[in-house]
Amino acid sequence: MNEIIAEYEVYLKKQRMSQNTLTSYVRDLETYFSYLKENKVKNVFAVKRTTLNAYIEHLRAQGKAHSTISRQTASLKKFYQWGITKKELEINPACGIQLPRVKKKIPEALTTREVVKLLNQPKTTDLKGIRDKAMLELLYATGIKVSEIIALTLKDVDIRGGMLSCVGSRNERYIPFGKEAADALDEYIKKARPYLINNSKEKNLFVNCSGTPLTRQGFWKILRSYAQSAGIKTEITAQTLRNSFAVHLLQNGADINAVSEMLGHNDVVTTRIYNQVLKNNIKKIYKKAHPRA
Repeated sequence: MNEIIAEYEVYLKKQRMSQNTLTSYVRDLETYFSYLKENKVKNVFAVKRTTLNAYIEHLRAQGKAHSTISRQTASLKKFYQWGITKKELEINPACGIQLPRVKKKIPEALTTREVVKLLNQPKTTDLKGIRDKAMLELLYATGIKVSEIIALTLKDVDIRGGMLSCVGSRNERYIPFGKEAADALDEYIKKARPYLINNSKEKNLFVNCSGTPLTRQGFWKILRSYAQSAGIKTEITAQTLRNSFAVHLLQNGADINAVSEMLGHNDVVTTRIYNQVLKNNIKKIYKKAHPRA
């Protein structure tokens, strides 16, 4: 089974997906294969739908979250679809699995005032502060994911044109950014990055204090530190800034299809979840301001 996982991983690497997505697919498959091994199933391509349903029930019995089971199911469908292309089987047995309904969580978003406080935290008196200012400004200006911002290269940003080229899990998209982000980026590239990198051939736009590419964990620590110094009580992640980007655009009349494209969503239906945030905000404003509320 290890040989199958290794071959499948090579296939996934050709799909231009993010490293995190690839890792999730492989991890899900390893969990599934362990279950098959425990149940003495030797041929992974000869399983029946009953076996797959039993596996899903096994995950439920373990107390796995609905979102986890949904992701595992999607992973199995993709794996067996690959099996069909390899002519290991003719029908995808995972297609008959009933996905559990996942209750959509309302995205957490900051107010514009909170965003301003957060973006004002980095002190541009040292190299680290200049870098952090550029990262936070760019993240809020474009709404890209943390995996995308740490993967950016110098060639991906056009400061003069105010455009960013971002390669997501499926395709490349172009996102505009404003003067604040452009100025912060320009200062970082000219005044800080040359002194932070330890290799003149380094392609990544953002590097850590050791001169190597920034990691997700490193970015999260930076963001958490500035959120605390800004006095923001809600837990903030890069996704929170991404949510804030979307909500604030829609709040100010942006077309939802354009927002969906900038976020890299495959379907505008996914973007509509942010409308719920707007509705909740309107209710809060009404209750706070209307004398008869």
